[in-house]
Formats: sequence, structure tokens, C-alpha cells
Amino acid sequence: MTTDTPQPRQSLSDDQRDLLLRLVKKMLAMGRHASEIKQAIAQEFYLSRRSVERYMKRARQEMIEHMDMPVKQHRSEALYFYHNMMNNPKSGPRERLRARERIDKLMGLDLPASIHDETLDFTLTPADIQAMSDEELDATYDKLMNHK
Repeated sequence: MTTDTPQPRQSLSDDQRDLLLRLVKKMLAMGRHASEIKQAIAQEFYLSRRSVERYMKRARQEMIEHMDMPVKQHRSEALYFYHNMMNNPKSGPRERLRARERIDKLMGLDLPASIHDETLDFTLTPADIQAMSDEELDATYDKLMNHK
């Protein structure tokens, strides 16, 4: 019978914490399950799964804070990212195709042809809608619903 002696608690340096948070964010963005992230990070950094949970919570909070940007800014950053992916010689055909699909979606090119109308505004934010008068809201609603 072997007994595992607990490892002494080690503090991570600021660089290690930054790396750990970047890894967690990347794994979350890749759609990894929480259990996979906990296991991988715990093994790599010699942390308990509970400690990794705290880092996952912090990573999610930072991701949400980063997303608190105007839609236009987020769209332009995403377009820039996908454009670079398409032009990267190290990207394979699958990655390039996926980047093209994402660009098309961001630009609204994947919408049915019947609703492609440059006069329609699909970028209204909740704040824009809230600031509208009742007449403006009704007119916008009718324009979107009656467009064929």
C-alpha cells in the first residue's frame, strides 16, 4: 500500500498565472469540457482541481469583461482575425474554409437572399432600441417583419 504525500503548496509566479489563464481561456474557447480543463491544468501546473476551478472562474470573468465592447469593434476584430487565418500560409484548407465561412456569417452573407437589403439595420443594440420612441420602434419592427 502506497501513500501519496501531499505536495507542499507552491505559489505561481505572475508569468505562470498569466500563462495558466491564457491556456484556460483558449481551452474554453475550443469548447473543452470543464473536467478536461481541470485535469490538464492540474497536471501541468501541479494544482488541485479546486484551484483550477478558481482560475476557470477568473478566466470566464475576464472573457466577459473583454466582450463588454461595442458590437462593431468586436466584429472588426473577428474579421481581422479570420482574414489573417485565411492568409496564413500555415493554415490548412479546412482552417481557411472555416475562416471564410465565419467571415461570410459576420458579414451577413449566409442570410437568405430575400432579406439582403442594405437599408435594413441588423446592428441595433438593446440600448439603441431602448432609446427609440414608440413610433420609431413600431416603424423598425414593421420594416423588419414586412420585408420580403
